[in-house]
Amino acid sequence: MCFMTRKEEQAALAKGVWCDSYNFYLKFHGRPAEPGFWDEATADFGKIMKKYDGATVCGRVMLAAFSLLEEESR
Repeated sequence: MCFMTRKEEQAALAKGVWCDSYNFYLKFHGRPAEPGFWDEATADFGKIMKKYDGATVCGRVMLAAFSLLEEESR
């Protein structure tokens, strides 16, 4: 059985959140904000937050990605 140190757990969390937030951004980047766009983005956002049990770091990184999408849609 292999146990991770707290530092290793935090690194794995950060890597996972970073990868998921980047994939989230890529999925919606450049798409026109048609009807349902924000509903789909919000649902995906929620799924990712749930995956990481609402971790603060996840919320912050995901909000940054969401904010970029919002700026690009203007």
